[in-house]
Amino acid sequence: MSTDSQILEVIKASEDVPTFESLLNNLTEKFYNELLTDNDKNLLKFLFSQNPTQAQLDEFLSNWDIEVAGAHKALLLSYFMKEHPSLHFTKYEEPRLNGLLKFYRFQNLKLISHYTKIGQNFNKADIPVMILKGGAMKYYRPDLSRNMGDIDILVPEKDYQKAGKIVEDMGYDCAWDIHSVDLHLNGTEEGICDIHKYIFMDTGCERNLNKGLFERAKKAKVFGVDSLVPCHEDMFFIALVNMARNMRNNTSSSTLLFTIFDCRYLLESKPDFDWNIVINDAVITKTQVQVNFALNFINRLAPGLIPNKLDVKNLFEKETDDYCTIVMYNRFFIYDMKMRCRELKIQDALTNFDIFREYISLKPKYFFLKQFKRKPLCEKIIMNISNKLTK
Repeated sequence: MSTDSQILEVIKASEDVPTFESLLNNLTEKFYNELLTDNDKNLLKFLFSQNPTQAQLDEFLSNWDIEVAGAHKALLLSYFMKEHPSLHFTKYEEPRLNGLLKFYRFQNLKLISHYTKIGQNFNKADIPVMILKGGAMKYYRPDLSRNMGDIDILVPEKDYQKAGKIVEDMGYDCAWDIHSVDLHLNGTEEGICDIHKYIFMDTGCERNLNKGLFERAKKAKVFGVDSLVPCHEDMFFIALVNMARNMRNNTSSSTLLFTIFDCRYLLESKPDFDWNIVINDAVITKTQVQVNFALNFINRLAPGLIPNKLDVKNLFEKETDDYCTIVMYNRFFIYDMKMRCRELKIQDALTNFDIFREYISLKPKYFFLKQFKRKPLCEKIIMNISNKLTK
């Protein structure tokens, strides 16, 4: 094919790239089917059912096994059991679900005891303490045990080094990062707290959130500590950004299910929920695409949870279009090729003809394709040409 013909093919392909909405829906569906099993989907559908009946519960339990589901997902069903005391579980599920609540309650109390000691020392040093994520949700819903690996704390950036010195003096092992210090029990890998000077979002604009976050937070006594708790809107925003990152990093499905559960509480427990705060948080931190994608994913998992007045489909369209293209290209188009290229070694190729043939075929192709990473228009054209060639 001549150079002119190749150029014409690229131009033609660029005129026929997927629309924003189809690309967003396609990517959402891919994550939906990759990260969630059929049992996960059935569990979520049941947990969010309106006015559940005993017959519906009996039918669900007949096709669901707590031992197969695992403790993290079963913990969500224990929440449902507490929310609907009029519904009766069998003698098989009920004691196991109650046992889960007690087990995680004990785990939570261990973490909370550390938060209390650390927070009270921060109080004495006049360091404002903001509790985040799972710890904040535990404060709002103390009757529900949570699956928490640690407790996240935010302190003003000017107090960050001072806070780190305090916990080091308390005897914790501290792993310092650019944005946080992770605390572990001395000589172990057991996580205790993450102390942040800002919430990492991989945009370089995370610090822009801090001022409003502290201004909107409410003062409260949290587990014996004079603390700040983010407003519902800020907590919801942080949950959305974490959800997008967790999906991109192929996290466990139980994490996603808990996030949906928390988001429902944050929305339903505040009738005057201000979406403008969420949108502004996204704009100032340049996380518009993560927020848009997470909202669309929530709509897929729990239809109706996000109100119609928020026009998700048209929210941050240009940014989300580029983001979806980049994620699709890297996670689903060239990912397997990248993993295989990592396995192919030159020394093996020189001693095995089949490996040599694959090596010289795959390595140059991947080298060429990876040059277009984070170039959305080029990625769209390449994926579109590939789809046409494979039809």
